[in-house]
Amino acid sequence: MLNDEPPRPDDLPDTPEEPYAAVPAPFLPSASSGAGSRDVNGPGAGPGSKGRTGRERSVVAAVVVVALLAVVGLVAWRATRPVTPPVATPSGGSVASPSGTATSPTPTSTDHPGELAAFYTQAVDWEPCEGSPAHECTRIEVPVDYAEPDGDTFEVALRKVPALDPSKKLGTLFLNPGGPGASGLEYAQFSSFVFSKAVRTAYDIVGFDPRGIGQSDAVTCLSDEDMDLLFENDPTPDDDTERAKLLGDANAITERCAKSGGERALHMSSTEVARDLDVMRALVGDERLNFFGVSYGTFLGALYADRFPERVGRFILDSAVSPNQTDQQELGYDVQGFESSMDAFIEWCVSRDDCALGTDADGARDRIAALLDDVDRRPLETSRGDIESIGEGWLGFAIFMCLYSEDYWPTLNKGLAEALDGRGDILLAHAMTIVGRSTSGEYDTGSYLQAMIPVRCADWPASSPDELAAQSRRTRTEHPLWSRMTGLQYDNCGTWPGEVRKPSGTTLGKGAAPILVIGNLRDPATPIGGTKQLAADLASGILVTSDHDGHGTYYAGNSCVDSIVDSYLVKGSVPTSDQAC
Repeated sequence: MLNDEPPRPDDLPDTPEEPYAAVPAPFLPSASSGAGSRDVNGPGAGPGSKGRTGRERSVVAAVVVVALLAVVGLVAWRATRPVTPPVATPSGGSVASPSGTATSPTPTSTDHPGELAAFYTQAVDWEPCEGSPAHECTRIEVPVDYAEPDGDTFEVALRKVPALDPSKKLGTLFLNPGGPGASGLEYAQFSSFVFSKAVRTAYDIVGFDPRGIGQSDAVTCLSDEDMDLLFENDPTPDDDTERAKLLGDANAITERCAKSGGERALHMSSTEVARDLDVMRALVGDERLNFFGVSYGTFLGALYADRFPERVGRFILDSAVSPNQTDQQELGYDVQGFESSMDAFIEWCVSRDDCALGTDADGARDRIAALLDDVDRRPLETSRGDIESIGEGWLGFAIFMCLYSEDYWPTLNKGLAEALDGRGDILLAHAMTIVGRSTSGEYDTGSYLQAMIPVRCADWPASSPDELAAQSRRTRTEHPLWSRMTGLQYDNCGTWPGEVRKPSGTTLGKGAAPILVIGNLRDPATPIGGTKQLAADLASGILVTSDHDGHGTYYAGNSCVDSIVDSYLVKGSVPTSDQAC
């Protein structure tokens, strides 16, 4: 049965000291959009964190559009950078919350604007999490609009996994697994599968659902019908009529999202979440923020470092995307990430006796391209009642998601074999599990798809229609398989009424402590080009690369990476130069 998952324990045992294979989790825009860009094709973006084993949710999202930029500008800074990044030092105190309901003791913060004092000094009640007495949960208040702090508020939900040895605790490590739309509460819940014992001994691990997402006053702006439409439309229109329908539906969905989500949907930007993070930092009593962000969580971390450089503690940005990326860079990165991951899958497949694509790598690419062309004309049949057939939208999304991890390659091989026989059950089941769609056609209310439009439309500047059209023409010629997978490139935020971030296009986080930026060389979701760019864009960025496939780098099977990250987080050891593992 679709969407069935193994039982999920509330409190997990200590992780075995050997890593397991990473399983993708939430990230960015869809196969047609960029690693955070607004250009979209199909459902938009997906997860940004790596999941773990079958015991965790494999909520993933589509591949990102990103592009290559050389790592430059680090030499002069490295001559003067601090040898050890600072660590948070707790302080104490107590006050009332903005609503006046909380009365428990909390640290007192003085490093905030006066008009935000009620938020930075609110009392916080940590209580045992429901069903998880070893973990502590709470809710805090942040303003919906920081320009009007006396107005409406969001409640933000947090989960804390206390340090294994309080006597050795260095501070708090905040998590964000990306998406946008992935649950930081779940990420913290499964922290024993995400972090080494050394890290869990040294830090309280705190995850949160960003404003408007999950348990943090979730904004639901898309209907089940809207979300189905994201996948059902033909991403490769053959004529003006099909093109008009694709673009018209995209604009209408965005308009409906803005209307349904209301004022709160217009204030779900990563810029505002970065400000929420600083409130959380103060409320746990840390002078500096220690942060672990994955995938789209790296975008959030970079924005925080740029706004609050003096408050950056120990930062790990895993599988990254830079807030400074352009459309052209995103396209180049995305193509590179897709092709390297597809090549790795094909190399694995053609070496097997049961490969659905034959024994020749070039022929395998051609077979996938031909399959997509055939499905454009004749959709794949399914044995389901709610979705009787699937076209390029569902098929392309499923293929992308199977490239997130080597663990999914057998599923992709079996799914392609079935698809070449005219049926789409296996790949549809995989895609539906990822987006949280049930067999009855209902989407999980916590699906990351709900956050895609409000967050991404606020985070990325409008794209030029002429440039996007030119990119589509170039990719059809230069990257025929990629262009069949992604289809027409367009900006689905053209009708979004909210404010949009304006990238600085300059060095980020000037004055911040050293920040580790890590990534796999063959990552289909956040290609290594984007990770390299963020390391270069950050004034204090240090790049660590892993010769690895899949999305998610730390604790995913490379002991060299794990050692560098653990030494940095636990001992404050900073690599003297970029590292290749």
